[in-house]
Amino acid sequence: MKDNVMTGNNENDLKILEQALALEIEATRRYQEQHDIVKDPEIHTLLEGLHRNEVDHEKIIRGHILRLIGSGSDKIGDK
Repeated sequence: MKDNVMTGNNENDLKILEQALALEIEATRRYQEQHDIVKDPEIHTLLEGLHRNEVDHEKIIRGHILRLIGSGSDKIGDK
């Protein structure tokens, strides 16, 4: 019975991670798009930093997905 509860928790956690990953991927895309348009050097630098943070978040989330479901999860969100 404990295994079923753990599996349910993992499934819920995985769904949340997949949603979070989708948000990070979209944020990364948006920051890169804005970065390419902005002319102000200070805002340009800010957007570069925000973009790097989102890329780091993606890596962290993917690591947790790997931990929960194993190899092959690097394809999640790359549609």
